[in-house]
Amino acid sequence: MLSLFSAAKTMGAQAYHPMLQDSVRWIVIRSDWNNPDRWEYYSLGDTMVDNILYKKIYHRFLEPEYGILPPYEPVSPYVLFGLMREDTLARQVYGMPLDIEYPSYSECPPGSESLMYDFSLNVGDTLFNSCIVNMYDFISYVVNSISNCNALYGVTTRCFEIGDGMLYEGIGSNYGLWEAMFDPVKTSSDWYTSLEYYCPDADCPYIVGEHEIPIESKVKSFPNPVHNKLTIELSSADLYKPVQIELLSIRGDLLDSFWPKTNTIRLPFSGYKPGIYLLRISSGKTQMVYKIVKV
Repeated sequence: MLSLFSAAKTMGAQAYHPMLQDSVRWIVIRSDWNNPDRWEYYSLGDTMVDNILYKKIYHRFLEPEYGILPPYEPVSPYVLFGLMREDTLARQVYGMPLDIEYPSYSECPPGSESLMYDFSLNVGDTLFNSCIVNMYDFISYVVNSISNCNALYGVTTRCFEIGDGMLYEGIGSNYGLWEAMFDPVKTSSDWYTSLEYYCPDADCPYIVGEHEIPIESKVKSFPNPVHNKLTIELSSADLYKPVQIELLSIRGDLLDSFWPKTNTIRLPFSGYKPGIYLLRISSGKTQMVYKIVKV
């Protein structure tokens, strides 16, 4: 018993594998083996809500290009599905669904923040507050084991066995990303929802074509970290006119604001102290937030 406790404690002390990075993709399948649906989540860009920094999560549907196997072809444009943020010290991930067109994907209420993933759990702990856990029939879900998963979707991480489900640190669950775990059958025929593929970077071999990439990909800022001067490139003059660029502190305090007249802007940084800053780019109803590190 002592050795089991020590192993669990040692595993919990391991370096945390973060979940929310730019260009990460999740491919989810919902299938009854006869008529499967597939969709993709795409993490790209930041935004602020009530002075809290969130990662934007986009969604689009996919279909196989040939037969039923990848690569898959996008069949819908990207839609901003929700916002997620991560507390790497507490090892917890929070989410806020925005697109009410797909309310059955998760138990997370649209428009408000909820705890999605808690990777600080130990063996024997019970999931009470996670909004991706469907608590139907008042069943309690206990962490049965925690182990190292080697090369899971090309990533080495920790796996949390909970009932007949799995949480993957830095990835999500075997049910998907936003999808409710332990979801009961909702139709006359059995179907399941599961994470089919995961791509830790933009180079994803399971998807062909781009089909309306989110506009964050059309903005470049470099170097980052920055020392004296930050260069900002806007790839399309028509798309970003009029555009406002704002520099904020990590707390959201406005430090500088201007309306550029060219697509290449050089922002002086030598007068600022080392630390993390936020670059907010606004055009109409579109708003993007980037983290800039000053050294």
